[in-house]
Amino acid sequence: MIKELIIKNIVLIKYLDIEFNKGLSVLTGETGTGKSILLDSLGLILGNRVDFNLIRKGENEASVTALFHVPDNHIVAQILNKYNINFENELLIRRNINSSGKSKCYINDILITRNALSEITDCLIELQGQFEDRGLLNIKTHLYLLDIFSNHNNLIETTKKSFNKLIELKQEIEDTKIREKGITDDNEWIEESLNQLELLDPKLGEEEKLNQTKLFLNNREKIFIATNQAKTIIDDELGIEDLINKIFKTFDNVKLIDRFNINQAINIVNKIKVDVEELKSIINNEVNEMSEDNQNIEFVNDRLHELRTQARKHNCRVDELANVKSKLKLKIDQIHNEKFMLEKLQKEYKILKNEFISNSNLLSNSRRKSAINLSRKINDELPHLKLENANFKVQFEEVQFENASEMGIDRVTFLASTNTGADALPINKIASGGELSRFLLAIKVVLETVVHKRTIIF
Repeated sequence: MIKELIIKNIVLIKYLDIEFNKGLSVLTGETGTGKSILLDSLGLILGNRVDFNLIRKGENEASVTALFHVPDNHIVAQILNKYNINFENELLIRRNINSSGKSKCYINDILITRNALSEITDCLIELQGQFEDRGLLNIKTHLYLLDIFSNHNNLIETTKKSFNKLIELKQEIEDTKIREKGITDDNEWIEESLNQLELLDPKLGEEEKLNQTKLFLNNREKIFIATNQAKTIIDDELGIEDLINKIFKTFDNVKLIDRFNINQAINIVNKIKVDVEELKSIINNEVNEMSEDNQNIEFVNDRLHELRTQARKHNCRVDELANVKSKLKLKIDQIHNEKFMLEKLQKEYKILKNEFISNSNLLSNSRRKSAINLSRKINDELPHLKLENANFKVQFEEVQFENASEMGIDRVTFLASTNTGADALPINKIASGGELSRFLLAIKVVLETVVHKRTIIF
């Protein structure tokens, strides 16, 4: 609660020091006596933007100082710790302004920013105007205020967590559907292409081997003639083999004579004889292979055509077709995986949806119980404000799951009627400004007393 307010050089006020006691304090006065100046001064304490025309004429500086008593376990302690401000049970807040356009904010003589000042004083003081269009008159705040009164933060957090998990999972499902659609749109083409490549079964280096086979088959007759001619030159009478044998026998008659050149000649003849034998074996092997080779040029050309057609289809080289086949297999596997993942996520979503609905129902039940208590407390205050026949109640509307939020499945509206038998209307629909102000005062008193423990200026 505010204990003291000191105002220096604000408009008409040169110096004013007001002390407040616990409970209700009423400031009255005729028009022009300075009531609005007090509110403007409190606005500076609350962190409002500075209107430098507030500085008293003829003065260069002005200040507003407020002393607050802070009870134990007050919510403001968390914010003060955030800004490293030490305190016991009192806070001294000061706002200095000068005609040069500068403004400084202090809490317990520690310089702070205006935003920090607003955050801190919002926990200490509440200004409520007769016709303000925010706060209690804003229906969107009613659920929030009821939750504060209910003090069921654990239920709110549990509901929020389950809802946020639901939203994240829903997004993951949508992303999976998009991925699956992007893949399955080409699924028929992928499966057809994979089947074609599996039937074709391309091998690395196959094109080069086929080209070599094609070259051989196109020149097979030439090779056949050449090998047979070579075989005849070696095997026929007076052929290479016969001539080498004759030379060998000629030198065999003189090999016992130790002549260097003769010995060299004999060694060369022996080597030639071995080479001719090897040459003869190679030619015979070629002749045998050609006779056993049943490949035909049509098969090779067809195979090359199929390979190159697939390579053009997939815009790659023939040697890359085996890799393309592997990638298509992976895509098919990915399609199956995405379908499996989607089914799994949808099952998880159903479980989480039931969990969220369960948490929301627990939260809703707690709200409904608290709403009864809140209505009773507010209705107890109304006779003291000359509203003996008035009534306050909380209206609940359950929203469909599709319109639910992290706050659950409730839509809450504060209703009020000013006369017995009159229909209860949303509190912002009460016609009389005086009645509305008294209703708002009763609500504020209950909420602030139970929850915020703030100073209320009405």
